[in-house]
Amino acid sequence: MSGTPKSTSVFYDQAKPGSRFDDMHLPQRPAGFSAYPLSDKEGDSSAAAYANLRPVRGRARWNWSSDRILLVLLTLLAIFTKVYRIGRRDSVSWDESHFYKNFSQKYLRHLFHHDVHPPLAKMLIAFSNYLADSNGTYTFDGGDYPAFVNYTFMRVFNAAFGIALTPMAFLTCRQLRLPTHFAAMAALFVTLDNAICVMSRFILLDAPLLCFTALSLTMLSYFYRQRANPFSPEWFKYLVLTGVALGLVSSSKWVGFFAVALVGLYTIHELYEMFCNVRMPARDYAMHWAVRVMALLMMPLLIYMTCFAAHFLMLNRYDNSANFMPMGFQVRLRGNPLSRQPFDVQTGAKVRLYSQASGAGYLHSHSHKYPSGSQRQQITGYGFADQNNFWNIERRRVAGTFKNADDVPLHDAPIDGPIGNGDVISLHHNSTDSYLYSEDTFKAPISSQYSEVSAVSSERSEARLASSLWVVDIVNPEKRMNDGRIHPLGTPVRLRNLASNCILVATGERLDKDWGWGQAEVACDGSDGVSLGSSKHLWTIERNSNKNLTAVDLGKYMSTSFLKNFAVLNRQMWLTNNALIPDHDKHNVLESDPWSWPFMVYPMRMVGWDDSSIKYLEIGNPFLWWGSATVCLLFPLQLFYWLVCWQRKCLNWRTASFREYIDGAMILWGGWALHYLPFFAMGRVTYIHHYLPALYFGILFLAYQIYNVSAWYLSERSLRRVLFACCVTVLFGFWWFSPLTYGWDRPITDLKGMQWASSWPVYEDKFEL
Repeated sequence: MSGTPKSTSVFYDQAKPGSRFDDMHLPQRPAGFSAYPLSDKEGDSSAAAYANLRPVRGRARWNWSSDRILLVLLTLLAIFTKVYRIGRRDSVSWDESHFYKNFSQKYLRHLFHHDVHPPLAKMLIAFSNYLADSNGTYTFDGGDYPAFVNYTFMRVFNAAFGIALTPMAFLTCRQLRLPTHFAAMAALFVTLDNAICVMSRFILLDAPLLCFTALSLTMLSYFYRQRANPFSPEWFKYLVLTGVALGLVSSSKWVGFFAVALVGLYTIHELYEMFCNVRMPARDYAMHWAVRVMALLMMPLLIYMTCFAAHFLMLNRYDNSANFMPMGFQVRLRGNPLSRQPFDVQTGAKVRLYSQASGAGYLHSHSHKYPSGSQRQQITGYGFADQNNFWNIERRRVAGTFKNADDVPLHDAPIDGPIGNGDVISLHHNSTDSYLYSEDTFKAPISSQYSEVSAVSSERSEARLASSLWVVDIVNPEKRMNDGRIHPLGTPVRLRNLASNCILVATGERLDKDWGWGQAEVACDGSDGVSLGSSKHLWTIERNSNKNLTAVDLGKYMSTSFLKNFAVLNRQMWLTNNALIPDHDKHNVLESDPWSWPFMVYPMRMVGWDDSSIKYLEIGNPFLWWGSATVCLLFPLQLFYWLVCWQRKCLNWRTASFREYIDGAMILWGGWALHYLPFFAMGRVTYIHHYLPALYFGILFLAYQIYNVSAWYLSERSLRRVLFACCVTVLFGFWWFSPLTYGWDRPITDLKGMQWASSWPVYEDKFEL
């Protein structure tokens, strides 16, 4: 870009007036505005002394002789802490059963499965399983690993992501202008946190998530350091790499979108500052927007969608967990029993109707009665295969041969032939010998705006009333099935009651567990203006059994698209995630609320706690957790104090120093806040390991604050003492709790001095049921 300086030590607010860089970027901040108060012995003429005290501020050099050595030593320490005795426990630990069985094994068997998380981290676990020569046959229900499962290799593979945190923490802090030894201290802090260490040693998703979160921060810090050289090769490289990192972290867990938010807020801030610079040409400003949209929005989205494309490509075998996916997707899965069925739905066919409303399941009935209303037999939505989901469909009148209910003879035999749009049908429930029935006399048990739907015995007179008859309305059929008749899978229908003119609807509510077994509520919607494409009003004949007709391959009649499958799966992930709500009537020893995380109120037992088992506790290094929580919570007060002092002109400030400090502080503190505070708004169940991404930012911010606050007031010798004291303290904390990190195989009472807080479940869990 024209006007870009060669030196990377010049920043937005450091350019001299009249320079070409100043013309292209921001004008200087108000004179005298700096990051910290100057001591009495420091004046405006003490620049040399200041440079000696803080030798790395404002420099872009890389000190290879010391940085390389420290980086290698820290990485070796990280390898040791993560893999030491990693295969010691030879049984399934914590969520290894869930992640291995539901993810890794099914990927190797190409079996479709559904989960709340995006696929990247799961595919990485499957890749480690593939490298370990697994055949995907172990069901992983718990207990000891069989000899043919190389669980140690898989744990080491997963630990590699935890190991990578250490060098990335060091590189990030160097880019944020911490001196070499204090950047090494920050990396040491990350290495010596017990919670991060123990969660990196098992086959879980947390280590990949943390790794890609750290990678996003590292790339952002490199891109930030290139802000004085817009459109240079290095600037472009780190911009694109930041987008790649965001794509990787958001494709591992949705928590990764908090990293996207961090980069997004930084980008908005940067673009706003450019917008305020009236000297910047509009063309250059538009180019800044364009490249950021491509790199930081389109690139992560492309990676995210590519991971789902690979997910669909690998999982090509049918499992009943695919029932919520579009029918065109389902019929292309190998082994799907729905792929071959009779093409026409005729009178006498045994059918199973599936609601297009997410979570409603199949149209279902059973012998249980409503406790109120008509007190007739219940009609519900049930999400699992069951004989009570089957109905016999009977055509009672052909479309165009009637005007109202009085024109339909109720005692005539069913009319043979294929059923089409506008025909009148009745649905006979096989298991209970009853008919689907609705009248507007009674309200639905949960959703009172709707009418009740029930089932009446075929022997009762109500079964011969118009309230048991339904008009078929075909809505948006598949193109190859658009012939005016209903067909399995490809012709969604609305069922309109002939007597009350209401439409069968899955309300989205759940019946009471005591009398409705928590099944989905089904009712009849008599309101005007029902949307034609409303999914809760649409039903698909998923299963069509007729021994008199020949089965055909329905796949050739069904269409599908990646974008539709992608959207449906992500919507279902959202709904499933929101359904993971805690039971407030009882305490779960594994769950914890977000307020308790920063100060580690409730560490979590990861395995059984009997005397003979190897016990692991997800407990962090108390000095790191308590210290990082303290500096993160005090930082807003620190900013407020500075603002008041600046307003009252009580302190002398420096422009360049303020920009250097506050940018790094806001990136790290902002990462902590964005990865922590949103959990207070979530209704889903939460665990202490959900805090680990926020903890990573908090630990780096702790090191950042230790250096900067110390450097403001202490001499260089005192800085070294602070560095030494912090490292020794953290090392002691890690060593003290290491028996619970690497496994304790004797009675827990033999391990003394671990109960630093009364709420910690080390010796006993007060809430255990």
